[in-house]
Amino acid sequence: MKIHPDAHEGTVQVAGLAVPFYDTLAPQDTRETIVLVHGTGGSAATHFRTLYPMLAARYRVLALDLQTPAAGLTLECYAAQAAAVIQKQVPGSPVHLLGYSLGALAASVLAASHPELVRSLSLVAGWISADNQQLLRNGIWDKLFATDHELLREFVTFTAFGPPFLAGRSKGEVEQLVSSRVFPEGISQQMELNRIADIGDVLGSIGAPTLVIAGRHDAMVPARQTQLLYGAIPDARYATIDSGHAIVHERPAQLFQIVNEFITDPRATPAGLVHDPIFV
Repeated sequence: MKIHPDAHEGTVQVAGLAVPFYDTLAPQDTRETIVLVHGTGGSAATHFRTLYPMLAARYRVLALDLQTPAAGLTLECYAAQAAAVIQKQVPGSPVHLLGYSLGALAASVLAASHPELVRSLSLVAGWISADNQQLLRNGIWDKLFATDHELLREFVTFTAFGPPFLAGRSKGEVEQLVSSRVFPEGISQQMELNRIADIGDVLGSIGAPTLVIAGRHDAMVPARQTQLLYGAIPDARYATIDSGHAIVHERPAQLFQIVNEFITDPRATPAGLVHDPIFV
């Protein structure tokens, strides 16, 4: 699946892993760069196939496919991969960084450890550390992954999408959502990282203006968790979208609208305040 007709593909080596990236850079393109970091079980194409071309109409867009090592996966590992892609493709120029789900945690670590690389930070459906509801869901996922992938596809579809979205689909469309669910190599390590990750110690070091976005019907990362993330970042704003966890699939146009407005002037809305009706 090609993410965009104008996206040039390349790789960068990080800790023995070849990390693919997709870059719309063209000659004499002086537009600001936005970098996209996907979430658990996804890729640049599967998580950003709709958002990427929307952003590409206004920005240079750079996305990567996170690579999972056979052992020892950490948020720092993923943050290092994103940093290496930025340093290779956009040397000396800070970028707008967007992370989705687990990618939001990796983006937070990157923004805290490499502030010189990040002009603004958008965190979609992120959290600080898993609470009991998330741990319970992850535990069910783990048991089903070991025993029944068909039932797991139904469970993940049920928890990924918001009730209004599922209610508005036909039976065939829901069956397609279930049957198209895949479990790529490395997803078990990513799910374990979801369980144990804790970015509480780094959030206070994030200096970039930040937008935190929650899905109102998110069963994977409840809005209360996203609110805690928002409250822990010094220069943060908060937005809610009428969606489940799969914001990038359910509401890509609204996500684009909110992110575009934010990165056009990241400090137009003061930290802790919401002035524009788009954020309601």
